[in-house]
Amino acid sequence: MKVITIVVGPGRAGCSLALAHQKAGQEVYLLGRRDGAWQSWAKEKGIQPILSWQEAPSNASFVIMAVPDRQILAASEVCAGEYNCNAKTFVHLSGMHDLDVLKPITLEGGFVAAMHPVMPFSDPESDVLALRKAVVTETADPNAREGVLEIAQVWGASPVRMRRNVDRRRYHLGLALASNHLTALLSWSHDLLQPVFGDETFDVVARMAAQALENARRSGAAEALTGPVVRGDVETVQEHLASLTEHEQRRYAGLLNMVVDLAEQGHRLPADAAERLRAIAAEAR
Repeated sequence: MKVITIVVGPGRAGCSLALAHQKAGQEVYLLGRRDGAWQSWAKEKGIQPILSWQEAPSNASFVIMAVPDRQILAASEVCAGEYNCNAKTFVHLSGMHDLDVLKPITLEGGFVAAMHPVMPFSDPESDVLALRKAVVTETADPNAREGVLEIAQVWGASPVRMRRNVDRRRYHLGLALASNHLTALLSWSHDLLQPVFGDETFDVVARMAAQALENARRSGAAEALTGPVVRGDVETVQEHLASLTEHEQRRYAGLLNMVVDLAEQGHRLPADAAERLRAIAAEAR
């Protein structure tokens, strides 16, 4: 008998995961709140678009809540009120939330879990491939454990169990730093370098960043540091700051402190140089 999966939310993650389950041979329904281009896309991919729980099949095995963090509880309440949740596996994709936001479903007999794919979603076709190399952190009630493993197998992702006592705020911030904050930092680097490298700027930035990441992976972050901060070259750092606008100086000050901290922790920066650099950062703020 064909497995039936319902994906709630036709955004980037929802479309990508719906496609992953469709490619795995499942019967997939994509639930949205209003008409849009996602409906024709879904039909082209062999996915059934629906606009209400009344259209959803009652015999689904899995329901994936691919909605924004702030909407998960509300979506759960609607689902619990309009759909037969009993003995079905429900998962949300948020890195910020534990199982509590799915409590309305639990009270209706649903098996609940949190599954957070550690990857950015951008394009369904490429995301399906990226999922196969991704890690997915998961927290599940005992009845949802088997379903979680089945879903992870469909995605091709490697499940890592997250303990209930983990501070999800710090976990989520760590991932944001590695993706969105890094993206913003690379964008600033691009702006600073573009007058020199022109159309080749992104390639230069990407190579620099890739090499830095590889060095940090191989040798550790502190040992991988290079440049004026780790050398204690205060004058060069002052010149960097002098080239920036006041707004940019304030932005750079926090980044400067981060590098100083790492260099000092790795015993690569003398205490007196670290103190001078922190004073420069404080003045820039």
